[in-house]
Amino acid sequence: MKLPERKLLLSLLFGAVLTAPALSAQEQAPERVVSTAAVRTMQIAPTMMVSGQVQSKYQSNLSTGVDGRLDWIAEPGQQVQAGDVLARLDLKPLQLRASELQAQLKRAQIQSLRLDKELARQRSLLSKALVSQTLVDQTQAEADLARADIELSQASLAQLQDQLNRAELKAPFAGVVSQRFHQIGEEISRSAPLLQLVNLEQLEVRVFAPLQYAAYVQPGQQVSVFDQQGQRSLQVQSTIPVSDSRSQTFELRLQAGGSGFQVGQLVSVGIPTAVARDSLVIHRDALVLAQQQHSVFKVAGNKAQQVKVVLGQGQGEWLQVEGALSSGDQLVVRGADTLKDGAAVRVLSDEEFKLAGRRAGVQ
Repeated sequence: MKLPERKLLLSLLFGAVLTAPALSAQEQAPERVVSTAAVRTMQIAPTMMVSGQVQSKYQSNLSTGVDGRLDWIAEPGQQVQAGDVLARLDLKPLQLRASELQAQLKRAQIQSLRLDKELARQRSLLSKALVSQTLVDQTQAEADLARADIELSQASLAQLQDQLNRAELKAPFAGVVSQRFHQIGEEISRSAPLLQLVNLEQLEVRVFAPLQYAAYVQPGQQVSVFDQQGQRSLQVQSTIPVSDSRSQTFELRLQAGGSGFQVGQLVSVGIPTAVARDSLVIHRDALVLAQQQHSVFKVAGNKAQQVKVVLGQGQGEWLQVEGALSSGDQLVVRGADTLKDGAAVRVLSDEEFKLAGRRAGVQ
């Protein structure tokens, strides 16, 4: 064998030796363990973002409805339950007036009893023609007036008792005292607000949106709300599709009780701007973010195929996308971060995936 031929043969053999382990390693590459979620079809409408504010359904400036001197008032920030005393006026003038009215009532009752007895005596004498009918009629009228005086005194006492009850301002609902408007010792008029009480449990988001989109928002509909904690869906409680010529906005209110919001907090709300249409959506966990182009991994057989997507609107855990996907395609939602196009995968259920992670020491 000539020297050039021997060199060529050795080169080929050496290359085969170097290539064989690499091919073997690639063929024996372990499968990636993943879990998947199917592509869905959902009705999603285009939206625009508008600002909203969290408000309490029950926020009241409270007054007693009674004139008097302020003896005690709750401090701002104090948490109260329904029925707790929030403020108290000086009760002495009302108590003295109550004593006076009770005396008048007692006097009217005595007078009525005396006249009833006198009327009975005169009627007995009338049957014997010893008194005139006119005298009996006059006594009857006086007895009727005495009973009317009793009723007036009882009504005055009831009104005074209502004032005594109002002199202790009680919380109409549970909440927190957000501010007070008067100090102890001040003379208070019956209509003057003493403090503001705000309920922290029954909350709503109030939004003013362009009137032209009022037809696309209905009570019971879910809309997306964004704040510093992320995105959540809230139900439209009511809409007020009435506007003035300047603002050209309508109001809608979203149920927000128990959502972790704070009264006065500003949020952004996605308002539908057109009729919803069927769209392909993927689970948020399936999205692989990149600076230039976002993508997902579709499982076909036991291979992961990378598919580029363009994002649209979001609705809860689902994102509207455009790309080479069909409803029902299985997308990797766990284990996609380290995948490459064409990688071998083994699909597990969510529980199996978590169990495999725990066995591998993944918390």
